[in-house]
Amino acid sequence: MHVEPCNAVTPIMYAVPNLASRHSLAPVNTVNPGWFRAPGENPSAFAIETAMDELAHALGMDPLELRLRNYAEFDQQAKLPWTTRRLREAYAAGAEVFGWSQRSHEPRSMREGRELIGWGMASGTYPVRRSAGDAEVVVKDDGSVEVRSAGIDMGTGTYTILAQAAAEVLTMPAGRVRVVLGDTDLPLAPLAGGSQLANLLVAAVDKAARAARERLLDLAANDPRSPLSGARANDLVLSDGHVRPARNASKGIFVGDLIRALGDGPLVARADTFKPGATEDDRRLTNQTFQRMIAPTDGGVSAHAWSAQFVEVRVDEDFGTVRVRRMVGAFDSGRVYNPRLARSQWMGGMIMGLGQALLEEGSTDPRTGRIVNASLADYLVAVNADVPEITTLSVGVPDLTATALGGKAVGELGIVGVAAAIGNAVFHATGRRVRDLPITLEKLIA
Repeated sequence: MHVEPCNAVTPIMYAVPNLASRHSLAPVNTVNPGWFRAPGENPSAFAIETAMDELAHALGMDPLELRLRNYAEFDQQAKLPWTTRRLREAYAAGAEVFGWSQRSHEPRSMREGRELIGWGMASGTYPVRRSAGDAEVVVKDDGSVEVRSAGIDMGTGTYTILAQAAAEVLTMPAGRVRVVLGDTDLPLAPLAGGSQLANLLVAAVDKAARAARERLLDLAANDPRSPLSGARANDLVLSDGHVRPARNASKGIFVGDLIRALGDGPLVARADTFKPGATEDDRRLTNQTFQRMIAPTDGGVSAHAWSAQFVEVRVDEDFGTVRVRRMVGAFDSGRVYNPRLARSQWMGGMIMGLGQALLEEGSTDPRTGRIVNASLADYLVAVNADVPEITTLSVGVPDLTATALGGKAVGELGIVGVAAAIGNAVFHATGRRVRDLPITLEKLIA
């Protein structure tokens, strides 16, 4: 049995005082599916955002204006305030860069030669899921630092942001920080999923690095083996890999020299973000299953990341072929730890959404229930030639209510709403509404 929250977005996106949403499961004779990216919220957003576009057309209203008129100032389902919701800012930033104000209302009203031009938009959201994590920071006698955790890097940049997190606290170049991940002998960390790993590991590393810094300053001031012995810890600072008197920054001692002078080996600081009193079973279960994730509504607030997607498509009037020409995504992901890595994640999600909308279709053999195009030789995904110019915009601010250092979801957020924006753009170009994906030429010219 496979369960996705396919009605997760419907009850929270807009201000609707009376709403009911039900999700049912049905047994079918096919293989059990699995997640690729953005489970649940993605098909949910496709449904509600397509419906909003249909409503806007029926009312003769701009699709963006309809969304703004029905903007939810709080979580309508949980009846809780948002931690932050900068969706208005995402709408404004995306619309300005895209040039949305130049859009005509009527379908088939924009063209260039035999190409019909369509502009579509949609909203997206992804919850801020949270688990506790554990990390270790080791300061060595050569002045370098090692960060250790059992968490993994799937290629999303976890190594980079954890090095940055430790370097920021210890005031040293990130290049002097080595990150070791992916070994179960290391401090425990949850699964990589639900767009949570970056936030929870950064929080644990930040906490461990602060503990290491305080320990270094305390030892420098109070250990008789320290060249700075006799100073007050409050009068010392850690700067550029040195412990220095705050009032005389030209003096001090290199951290590596201090470690060697103490003669006790590397300084090790370990910290976690578990609640006080957590048992070993709590730690083990948290790091083995998604079931221990903290819900986005934990603590009397509702924590979500938000996006606005704007898309231009060109549709060949004779053959029905669809090409995406421009994509603009504006994102509220809270604090962005590394802008380049976040942009890569957002773009990756947007490209996956393009594939979902126009290319990706699993074909099932009705006799056996097996997927017949189960390899990349037969299953179409977007390649370089399919991907247009992509612009990503960050409109978020640090959300310290959502997570310890203010970050929110990044990875999955990029795809949510993209397929709906493309479908809405295809309708604007052609006047044909396609409600099942992918959108193929057969569905447009039939």
